[in-house]
Amino acid sequence: MTIDELNAVIDADEIGDFILVCEARQVKALSRIADTITANPDLRLVLLAGPSSSGKTTTAKRLVTQLAVNGRKAMIVSTDDYFVGDKLNPRDENGELDYEHVDCVDRFRLAKDMNALMRGEDVVMRKFDFTAHAGYDDSKATRLPKGGIVILEGIHALNPRLTEGIADECKFRIYIEPRTQVVVFAASRLPPADGRLLRRLVRDNRYREMSPVETFRLWPKVRAGEKKWIEPFAAGADAFFDSGLEYELSVLKRYAAGLLEKVRLKMPEEAKAEVLALLLRAVRDADPMKVPGDSILRETIGGSLLEY
Repeated sequence: MTIDELNAVIDADEIGDFILVCEARQVKALSRIADTITANPDLRLVLLAGPSSSGKTTTAKRLVTQLAVNGRKAMIVSTDDYFVGDKLNPRDENGELDYEHVDCVDRFRLAKDMNALMRGEDVVMRKFDFTAHAGYDDSKATRLPKGGIVILEGIHALNPRLTEGIADECKFRIYIEPRTQVVVFAASRLPPADGRLLRRLVRDNRYREMSPVETFRLWPKVRAGEKKWIEPFAAGADAFFDSGLEYELSVLKRYAAGLLEKVRLKMPEEAKAEVLALLLRAVRDADPMKVPGDSILRETIGGSLLEY
């Protein structure tokens, strides 16, 4: 879809129906993945990975629903809860904490807990305090229902080092990325990484008290980490999930446009901010109230019906 076609849908007051169609495509794709998983009773661990702002958390929650439709119960475990904390966190070549490194995660404790869950044992799960930057044990034990599935989500979930203590035959790998984007010029689509940057810009500002300038300054480091630690494992995935939504620019506009202007003022040399600002100016504004409560986009703009 081109920007002109998206604008025409908005002008015709048909954006509500179009949003529902885009969302239904994702539900259908997740349903097919759930069918593949449940067709093999040996699959007990779903590994869901993708780069920043791909919608991993929402997708994992929606996959739980689709697996339940097929009669399989599932629980979600985030690799973030197994962060080792700043004292043990790896550092980069400049001596700064490297939060993109796979050794940010206590993979030995993670593998131990995942194996115990799949054996049906009571497990005291790990949690992480992002304010104190330290991990701790949950106050109560968790047990996976008989025949249940664990969905392990996080940027490193597909890295074999993270789950090397778990049998491969029980794993199903999903790579997620928002590849569906509007056509910007001729046959050129908005790069998925730029779409994710817009999502992250809004999310960081709304939920992490991070200025848009700081998000832009950190982005090159985030991308470098993705290219090193995430993207190389995409080819080994059993399924790919496209978390992009053709309508999302029209909704993100009212949240991101002002943030981009702040970046342009503070970082006039930042060409990407200029390009994205021009792009949003070309897109009509759509009412975010039309976005379903379980949409991946709600992870960015808020108002989700799902618990995070």
